[in-house]
Amino acid sequence: MKNIIVPVDFSDTSAAAVRFGTYLAEVMDLNLRIVHVFDTMISTSQTISSRARAQEQTRLANRLEEFARHHVEPVLATFQGRLNTLPAIRTAAVEGTAAQTILWQSTDDDTALIVMGGVGAGAGLHPPGIFGEVARHVAQRGGCPVLLIPKDYGYPTVAKLAIAFDDADDIRQMGSFARRMIQALHPEVHFVHVRKPDAREESRNRAAFRELAHGPDFPTYVYHFDALPDGKVEESLLTYVVEKDIDLLVLGGERRGFFDRLFEASHLKPLLRRCAVPLLVIPFPD
Repeated sequence: MKNIIVPVDFSDTSAAAVRFGTYLAEVMDLNLRIVHVFDTMISTSQTISSRARAQEQTRLANRLEEFARHHVEPVLATFQGRLNTLPAIRTAAVEGTAAQTILWQSTDDDTALIVMGGVGAGAGLHPPGIFGEVARHVAQRGGCPVLLIPKDYGYPTVAKLAIAFDDADDIRQMGSFARRMIQALHPEVHFVHVRKPDAREESRNRAAFRELAHGPDFPTYVYHFDALPDGKVEESLLTYVVEKDIDLLVLGGERRGFFDRLFEASHLKPLLRRCAVPLLVIPFPD
């Protein structure tokens, strides 16, 4: 069975990520692995012995296990009627560089999803928490879907899910994982699209969407379609999420066209920093 990886830095946002990861592990029938990445060479001003490093790893492993138990058990308690299907849960304190370690884990065949805090969500630890620039780096370059939790996020709930797309083929690329999540969460599903400036191109895109919606590659056949006026992508999506009361925004991970603009640092960072709901980034196949 594949894993959901939840990297934590002991912040409130990483606690919310653990809760969300536990919830998804249960409903999607996945195992849960909660990890803390630490780098003793950065966190100390002097070289430390192998014994001291081992002691630090043991201390962090114990802290992580307690942290995980505190935030996992309340979520699992809501599934008491399904004790035979509860996920297997493991914790690990891993020495390394946060971005590189998480990216490596995202490419593992056993990793189905990474759930972590978004920009501005770290605990301010020394070394710095794994969030912030690391979150954006993992979202852009990760080898698996990455779910980013906003700061001050509460208990996981996904009543409304929105899939943002540029071309109909974007939905096809995201379809497999999006379908699995929709089947597990049973949300109200919206497909949201920022209109193209060229009217003929937009008309062709609409026709391709309608054709795809009747085929086997579509994530769900019960949905709402929301077309937004042509404009700045991140601003349109931020406004849309608030107005439609969306609980989870899903984005594709290919950097071209619409996504060229979206995944530039100047566009993605404001979206991550300002969006008040979790963002799921699904990478497209190469």
